[in-house]
Formats: sequence, structure tokens, C-alpha cells
Amino acid sequence: MTGLGLAVVLVPVIPDPSPGFAERKGDIASVRETASWMVGNDVVTELTLRSTSGLEVELSVRRPADASHPRPLILMLAGVGTGRNAVRFPADTGGVVMAALSYPYRGDRHAGTGALLLDLPRMQRALLDTIPAVLLATDWLMQQPYVDPGKVELAGGSMGAFVVSVPGALDTRFRRVWIVHGGAAPALVFRETLKDRIRFAPARALTAELLAAIACSHHLAPEKWVGRISPRPVVVVNARDDESIPKESVERLHRALGDPSEVIWTQGGHVLPDREAVIEALAEVILSKMREDETL
Repeated sequence: MTGLGLAVVLVPVIPDPSPGFAERKGDIASVRETASWMVGNDVVTELTLRSTSGLEVELSVRRPADASHPRPLILMLAGVGTGRNAVRFPADTGGVVMAALSYPYRGDRHAGTGALLLDLPRMQRALLDTIPAVLLATDWLMQQPYVDPGKVELAGGSMGAFVVSVPGALDTRFRRVWIVHGGAAPALVFRETLKDRIRFAPARALTAELLAAIACSHHLAPEKWVGRISPRPVVVVNARDDESIPKESVERLHRALGDPSEVIWTQGGHVLPDREAVIEALAEVILSKMREDETL
């Protein structure tokens, strides 16, 4: 059996998972602090949240050390390689509280093709768990004295940009949602990503569709959810020279936006873990807009 055929057998297309997200989120059962340090005038804390459902969420929070009153919060779902480390990049948060999640996948992302194929069901489960993880983290953050529960925003970047519309639509506690360096129609993005690995176009297209099915895009694609965030605002940030997201994917996302919405174009390429300057610049786009809205 080929690797593609094996994947089809191992990872069936599942029904709409969204009705089960609330149950999977559960309630907070325990909170464990694993590390804490200072970055300038801010305290960075790493935590593990555990739900009554068994779901575990790795979270980092960066807040002013002298937070004397509740502050606006931006909760970030970054790329796979960045995860909860996203809170480390801005030199100055300007008084905004930052939080970021790691994806709930515990396997080796750098394993060989065969090992990854065998682990596809667990990868799919982790992807689906990302949405309840965002909702659980929001529950905990809303309880913190340094967070203003009326000024909480959600941002997804890179891979997170393809997931963030779902919790953004489901949870009306987010007053604004940011989609950074993302698009719509995940199969188009997979097809672009596979260009150097699968030269034969029909095989590449078939593999891309399979990966999109594994990612449950027939239910969770951004274009199916982003319009539901309205009437809360959505801000989309795209890179003019993005080498990872095809133009058609970006255009489909823009067409799916509801009102109100805003599109911001930045110079340069796609945000990647080793492009710290790009990550910091994108964080500053979000933070500067939040600071404009508030007196911190």
C-alpha cells in the first residue's frame, strides 16, 4: 500500500466536530506554573492548564509587572514552530497583556514520512483540540485580575490563521479577531507547499485534498467561519511577497469577510519561526492598533 493509500485508511473524513467543542473544552481542573521570568518590565509565565475533559493546554502569559488595573489582552495562536513563544518577541508591549498557546500535539514534527503517516490520527485529534484549547485558555485568562474581560482580542498567524476563525466565531467574548498571513481553501495552500516535494501535479493535487480532509477543512475552513464573526470586527494582515499562501487563497478569504473588516498589507514574506524580525513587526501591528484604542 502506498503512503497515500495508508493515510486514507488511517484517517477517515470525520463528521462536523464543532458540536463537540464545548464538551471537549470542559472546565478548568488544575493550573500548573512551569516557569516564570522577567522581560524588561514584564513578567512572563508559562503554565499548563488541565480540563475536566482531560485536555491539556500549554500557555504563556506576558503582563506588566506593575499591572495596577485590568489591561487589554491579545491571545495568540501562532505558527507550529513558534507556539507559546510568541509572547517573547515584542520588545515593548506598551501595557497590553499577551498570551499565546502551543498546539496540543506531542509527537515529533520532524519524524520521517512513514512515522508521520502512522501518527496522522493523533495529529488530526491535536488539530481539532486546538479550538477547545483556545476556549479553555480564554476561560482562565478572563478570571485573571490583570485582564479586562471587555477588551480581549484573538489573533491567529500562519497555521493559526487557518484555525482562528472558528473560536473567533464561537466565542463572542473576543471583541476583535486578527488573521495574520493566512488565507482560505486550505487545499490550495497544501498544493503550494508540496510543489518541491511532489512534482507530478495530479498526485500533488490529490495529496493536498487528502491533507485538507485530514485537517477537517470541509467543516472548519476559514471561509466557512470568518463571516460568522460579524458584527464584531475582523482584521486581516497579509504579506505582499508571501511565498507560502497562494494569491487565490488570500482572495477567497477576503471575499468571505463580513462587516466590519479591514485588510492590512505588509512588505516581505511569510512569517516563519526563524524570521524573528517579521514576527516582531507583525506583533507591533497588532499592539499598536490596540494601544490606539486604549489609555493604558
